[in-house]
Amino acid sequence: MACDITSGFVLGCRDNIGGIKAVYILSGSINSVADASDGLIESISGSGAFYKFELPRNVGDFNETPTPSQENGTIYYEQVVNIALHKMQSSTRNQMKVLGQNPNIKIIVETENGSVDGIGKFWYVGQYRGLSLSSGTVATGVAAGDMNGYTLGFTGQEPLPASEISGSLVSVLSGIDLP
Repeated sequence: MACDITSGFVLGCRDNIGGIKAVYILSGSINSVADASDGLIESISGSGAFYKFELPRNVGDFNETPTPSQENGTIYYEQVVNIALHKMQSSTRNQMKVLGQNPNIKIIVETENGSVDGIGKFWYVGQYRGLSLSSGTVATGVAAGDMNGYTLGFTGQEPLPASEISGSLVSVLSGIDLP
């Protein structure tokens, strides 16, 4: 196996922005994922549906940390998705309970990056081994302006970095059944 890099990195224009707009969480299972090219997914098939969880600005993030071991010759990618859901209510409580029980969560993260036309970039997180609910709080806040709601953290350890989803696949994500 060749471990040679195939390109460099060019410092481009400052047209980037941080944060995430939404996450899409799968209720169902994935049968196959087709790559158009390395790291770019062109189709996903399985059963179930992705459900969109909209996020207010500046309350969610996705982090991926390469975790190599020189001694063991291994590497994995620690993936963490943090979200905040406003307003304590029984419907959100019930979703949090189910998410806490699921050891193999598949999430698509919609970033703010590239969102000039209102559509960001999409990344498939937990593709191989899945994520699980690893942290969270439910809080009323103290003052009238404090957040009342849920903060949830999902963590997974993947053999490869998250892959970007092709623009042609993006239109079928929200609440749409998989073929």
